Amino acid sequence: MEIIDPVRKPYLEMLSWLRGVAAFFVIISHSVRASEVSYSAADASSHVFIFSILDLGGYSVYLFFALSGCTLYLSSNKHLRQASDIPAFYIKRFFRIWPTFAFSMALYLLFNKLFTYYYCSDRSYWIGQLTRDYTFADILTYLTLTFNFTGPGGLFNGVYWSLPIEFQYYLLLPLCLILMTRAKSAGFLPPLLFGGCLYLIYEIQPFSIDHYELFNMGFSFFGGVLLARYYTLVKHEIPLLWSSIGLIFVFLITGLIWNGLWVVPDDIPFISTVDNVCGVAALVTLAIALLTRVPAQRNKATALLHRYGDISYSIYLFHMIFIGLAVLAVIKFNIFGELEKLAFIFLTATIGSYYFSIISHRYLELPSMEIGRKISRKLRAHI
Repeated sequence: MEIIDPVRKPYLEMLSWLRGVAAFFVIISHSVRASEVSYSAADASSHVFIFSILDLGGYSVYLFFALSGCTLYLSSNKHLRQASDIPAFYIKRFFRIWPTFAFSMALYLLFNKLFTYYYCSDRSYWIGQLTRDYTFADILTYLTLTFNFTGPGGLFNGVYWSLPIEFQYYLLLPLCLILMTRAKSAGFLPPLLFGGCLYLIYEIQPFSIDHYELFNMGFSFFGGVLLARYYTLVKHEIPLLWSSIGLIFVFLITGLIWNGLWVVPDDIPFISTVDNVCGVAALVTLAIALLTRVPAQRNKATALLHRYGDISYSIYLFHMIFIGLAVLAVIKFNIFGELEKLAFIFLTATIGSYYFSIISHRYLELPSMEIGRKISRKLRAHI
């Protein structure tokens, strides 16, 4: 048994586990996408029921947003009290995501050339995104995290679409937290207003932009902020066993709805939309996690979840390289068969991204975060 570091709050431990689960679901989802087509006349598409139920990539992104809103409130609300506190917050968030993202961009620029050279199947397939042409201007719009407004989407790496959205939530969050502090007992109103206004913009769609995910997914991020605010007021705790059963139930129900196996009636407000079901399910997941009583010791399973959660950002960024390599191997070595192909792609992506992400986390993420913390401390010291 491993003793949980007492400096690391129990809720952050549980939330780290959830990040690991979300990253795992993304790998499953993209493994399913890569295997559900035929790469040659001798091949067949793969449809394995259990993998289909766990095809929860969309839900996982909502969960990532909810977790970000929650953890940033818990870690930053005492440090974001006035406008002069904002630059230090932005610096920390920039160094948290951008350097590793920029490195991944450089890596995908190289890998996509390799993949395009060896890939000899239909480029209209989902995996064909790795072969798309791009311009230098496209590289700049991606590096500046503005391509969700300007387009084009789907270049370099299919998971990049969520990164500008998350960063833009970071830009909005300081104002929300400052308003929450000043509102005192009515502090629940700012996150409700931010999430509600974003969704209203999505419904009206007054702008001509490439994608509207920033607006229709905002309720999950600011819902996470709201749940974090009320976390400290709730004294009741759920044993880990019961919360695990509850989470599995949420995963299964969401999987059934996402895959069209269970249809939500059209007359239910808001959650009649499948995307909104995923967002609400993510907030329910987060609420269960916040109420969970975390054991004082880690077993092998929770230690793995903890490690997986810590490296989840790198897994999210880099797993597509290993899916691409697996597809090339499927074509080259005729790894066909409904289960064989899916299992090969999934195991290659899971194992490869895990070990690569351990290295990325240690040598890219952690040093970048430390630089951000040092600059932030210097900024605060001069205020």
